[in-house]
Amino acid sequence: MVARRCWCWCWAALASLGLLVAGPAGAALTQQEEQEHPVFEAEPMVVVATGEPAEPGKLPAAISVITRAEIERSGAQNLMDLLVREPGVWVARQGGMGFGGNVSVRGFGGSPPTQVQVLVDGHPSQMGIMGHILPTSYLLDNVERVEILRGPSGAMHGHMALGGVINIVTRAAADERARGSAQGAAGSFGTRGLQLWAAGAGQQGGWRLQAGRLATDGDHAFARYDADNYSVALDHQLGEQWSAAFRAQQVVYQTLDQREVANAYAQGREPAALEQDFDRRDWDLAFTHRGGARSSTVRLYRTDGEHRFDDGFHSQDYGQGLMVSQRAPVGEGRGAWGVTVGEYGGDILSPPRLRGAFSRRERAAHVTLEHPVGDGAQLSGGLRYTRPQGFGGEWLPSAGYHRPLERDWSLFASVRRGYRVPSFRELYLFGVNNPGLAPESVWQYEVGARRALPGGGQLEVALFRIRAKDLIVLAPRPPEAMPGTLTMWQNVGRATRDGLEVSVRRPVGPRAAVYGSYSHLDPGEVKAYTVGRKLVAGLDYRVEEWTLSGDLQWAARLFGLDQTNTLVKVPSFVVVNLKASRPLAGGARAALVVENAFDREYRVDPAYPYPMPGRALRLMLEHAW
Repeated sequence: MVARRCWCWCWAALASLGLLVAGPAGAALTQQEEQEHPVFEAEPMVVVATGEPAEPGKLPAAISVITRAEIERSGAQNLMDLLVREPGVWVARQGGMGFGGNVSVRGFGGSPPTQVQVLVDGHPSQMGIMGHILPTSYLLDNVERVEILRGPSGAMHGHMALGGVINIVTRAAADERARGSAQGAAGSFGTRGLQLWAAGAGQQGGWRLQAGRLATDGDHAFARYDADNYSVALDHQLGEQWSAAFRAQQVVYQTLDQREVANAYAQGREPAALEQDFDRRDWDLAFTHRGGARSSTVRLYRTDGEHRFDDGFHSQDYGQGLMVSQRAPVGEGRGAWGVTVGEYGGDILSPPRLRGAFSRRERAAHVTLEHPVGDGAQLSGGLRYTRPQGFGGEWLPSAGYHRPLERDWSLFASVRRGYRVPSFRELYLFGVNNPGLAPESVWQYEVGARRALPGGGQLEVALFRIRAKDLIVLAPRPPEAMPGTLTMWQNVGRATRDGLEVSVRRPVGPRAAVYGSYSHLDPGEVKAYTVGRKLVAGLDYRVEEWTLSGDLQWAARLFGLDQTNTLVKVPSFVVVNLKASRPLAGGARAALVVENAFDREYRVDPAYPYPMPGRALRLMLEHAW
């Protein structure tokens, strides 16, 4: 009832805003409106599942794609704002901008989020010592699209791809004349931002430069966040068949220690404002050869991070690797093979009790095959052998099937395995470690159906069961263990998770598009940081020069750990977000974003003393040339 009432209010607000700014509802679209910011786009080709461009609707797996136009319409400021809208994905956050959150896919993520693999342009992005992604560092200024593969992907992506894979595809270099853009933003809670980019092209390639700043005072005294980000993209044609692409980005940001805020609340004292400084850097150099139906890629990458905290912690971490892959016809189908040589780790420089150097090498080889089997159907299979240093070798297989049916329906099914070795943090650090941890392993069994909708768009339904072994969770310390804190990382013998996901996006006439998704998850016995029910529904509508967008998010059956590490059920909630934008004279564009439009008070993390931010407004102005 609450969800339906809020959704009705959302529709009413959008309709009212459209009447106020547009005049007659039947006005025809102008030529400029048709060309700029289309209301609906077909899903682009994706690379997250196969390593080369492929149509999402023909893959034997549930995949979501967030395009650049959708990023701009959403008003999102970082990756976490986007992910919470997608089916099967949840972000357990403590606050607004600057609160990265614990990302989970189909119930797998962890706190911190070690069970989800994030890729930047196809290479791994994670903290080398802590062994988990750093969600706060993924801003959107330089992102072209985001691809989400739900469920394990060990055969293709190896270590860490236990619950799912999120591939951030950065914006390419320009392929046309020099151009640029400047964007400014200001809003509630002292939020402000500035973004500049310029791009150009020559006969043999193109370039793009970007710099941005994003900051907020936050909705309470400990919610401050301040970030600077930079990126560069260079593309160059080396000959008729060879090309090179270079990508580099850096995010430098400051925030406050939220663990201190939660601990102080539990202990009944005033929190200390402990600043945390992060410096995350990433570069990627890829050489690609294309000759007929055969393509080969050699990729070098490096990630670096430095972290200085007011509580005395100081660390430097890294990840680096070489990835070689080739795709070619195999009989009537296509095949691929590849090898990866990587290393990650770092140094803890202080405090003295934690000081040490950590490193782990990993070598892997993989092969995949796609083969037609008649009537448009296709079988696919994959196999990876990986051997992380300090652990035995593992075989990670996958198998899939896709078949078109009548009336634009298609059927897909897959079996995939995921695998993750414990991080240095879980094995050796912070007093809750356990050097005897075994690697985590899961098997997923998935079946689903898709329908290409008349006029564009797609409906997708996916059912899955995941069987897990040796999941790593924070649990009460057993009596026979060494004394110290009350909890430690431990393996859970067996766990099962079942789920249903439904998603749809389609145009409604030339001016509107609707989208929605519903996720149903039975997390079994390991419930922490999972959400059992999630509904997202949205509308994009164009009236003359205005583009109006709104979405509703409802979540229920959330489970989290309070300050005593007791599993508790978090109350359900509904949040409505709105956005209106329009072009201005001279290549400019303006937008107004309203987050939590009905000023609902809700929480996601039961251990955190402050609720999520209330209603917030943000005005954005952009000028392109």
